[in-house]
Amino acid sequence: KSRGVYTYVKHFAVNDQETHRDANGLITWLSEQSLREIYLRPFEMAVKEGGSSAMMSSFNRIGTVWAGGSYELLTDILRGEWGFQGAVVTDYNTNAYMYPDQMIRAGGDIDLMQDKQPSASGEVVTASHQTAIRRAAKNILFTVVNSSAMNGMGEGIVYRDTLPPWQTFMYAVDAAAAAALIAWGALAVRKGRKKEAAECCFM
Repeated sequence: KSRGVYTYVKHFAVNDQETHRDANGLITWLSEQSLREIYLRPFEMAVKEGGSSAMMSSFNRIGTVWAGGSYELLTDILRGEWGFQGAVVTDYNTNAYMYPDQMIRAGGDIDLMQDKQPSASGEVVTASHQTAIRRAAKNILFTVVNSSAMNGMGEGIVYRDTLPPWQTFMYAVDAAAAAALIAWGALAVRKGRKKEAAECCFM
């Protein structure tokens, strides 16, 4: 982050196994105490102590609710309780239960997909849906603006005052090669003119 990079911390949350994780949504039942003390604690530290500005939600369901479409998870806890300011992307959207409208209204910002439109499955784009999309756009732009993608204008981004040694070396090599080509070209032209002058005088 000190170099202006935003990294997506994943998978948020309760992604407790990989086997069948994306097979119609792994369902995990747990108490709120175990959720907060075990599963959410590392993410809370990444946000509060690490200042993370990007998060990736997960395939699975917490109870019956898809993690990437959980308002309680993405808005109440992540943004409300922890003060997260940034973008949330879904895990790769390959399942029918991962509704874009549910995601955007829950507090997600980017739907990681290829083959569907933002209002897929016959969903009606309403005024509240558009409001959620505008909020998501703001979150995405906030994340990008506070990164090196904005030419080092993000707050707290630290850059080198000088070029790294390898880059300085490569510039020197380029300059030397350019100078050698120019010198070779000048000598070739001069030699050609001398030859023309000699042939002219001989005739």
